[in-house]
Amino acid sequence: MAKIIVIEDEANIREEVMDWLLFEGYEVVGASNGRLGLDAVYRENPDLILCDITMPEVDGHEVLIEVRADVNLSHIPFIFLTAAADRDSVRRGMDLGADDYMTKPFTHSEVLNAVRSRLDKRAMQNSQMQQQLESLGSAFQEERGKRLLKSRLVAMFSHDFRNPLAAILSSAEILEHYGERLDTARKVKHLHMISGAVYTLLQMLDDMLLVAEIDSEHLKYVPQPTDLTGLINTIIDEFRLIDRQTHEITYSSDVESFEVVDPKLIRQIVANLVSNALKYSPAETEVSVKLTAGHDQLQLRVQDKGRGIPDAEVPHLFEPFYRASNVTNVKGTGLGLSIVSECVRQHQGHIEVSSVLGQGTCFLVQLPRQNDKEG
Repeated sequence: MAKIIVIEDEANIREEVMDWLLFEGYEVVGASNGRLGLDAVYRENPDLILCDITMPEVDGHEVLIEVRADVNLSHIPFIFLTAAADRDSVRRGMDLGADDYMTKPFTHSEVLNAVRSRLDKRAMQNSQMQQQLESLGSAFQEERGKRLLKSRLVAMFSHDFRNPLAAILSSAEILEHYGERLDTARKVKHLHMISGAVYTLLQMLDDMLLVAEIDSEHLKYVPQPTDLTGLINTIIDEFRLIDRQTHEITYSSDVESFEVVDPKLIRQIVANLVSNALKYSPAETEVSVKLTAGHDQLQLRVQDKGRGIPDAEVPHLFEPFYRASNVTNVKGTGLGLSIVSECVRQHQGHIEVSSVLGQGTCFLVQLPRQNDKEG
């Protein structure tokens, strides 16, 4: 059942709305002000937010801006609760990205109808996206569908660009309009949000371009001496900005020399494996990245403590658009691991997967070492 957060400083209203929702079978979390509400949103990652506008410390508009500024939360339906038909406040809220509003006093049926309507709309959008992905998967297998595939890929990625772009715009607006009210830590947080959203956009662009190259059979393997330890460290730092300390990301390497690899393809391997590990792991768990060198091969190990993958589905993981049955509630295209597989193949390497449901997954990439003459 859907999880809903109710942010309302009037205790009697908050408790009444929570009771209504609990009786309908929803999972409900309450917060008595905007600051506590934001804490709950980051902690619970709800399916819908009901939020009062006028509150102490952090008002409803600020809560909405913070939510819309976060790539991981910006898709959550947001309904304002307002004590009176304050047109200016309501209009500003809708301009900032609110989905709906209700004027107090509201009835039991009004609240339930608004909640059901927004949750149904979100479910329909998710269903449409899944249908689109399934359609893309079929098109990928057919030569005649290549042109359609490319146009739909562009449409799909363009749609997904909106969340990080919204995060950039919202954080910029906070810094512009509320900068004098923010302490240094909160300013830095929003600057990191902007940086993280930019890195997300760049990764999405890289994915889209690489898929197009693979599809047109124009992907080139361009090996060159590379500071592999430093390259991966840079990618990990980017993900720390995107993840905003939700997980503990650790990285170790015993590779001290330059290695002959294709840095563009290595970036795709690392970025997609780390992105998946973070996406499918609970908050506050560890994602471990380890690079080691043997006599004739390099090994990259990415380990998470996430939900794991059903045994029967592991052989299909590297198929384009394939997604495991236990991750359908998490947004994704199903392209990341097919990209990883092709990049590993270009290096004449090998990738293995080991996974235990409820305990985590480990991807092990093995690449043959080359010397400069071979490169």
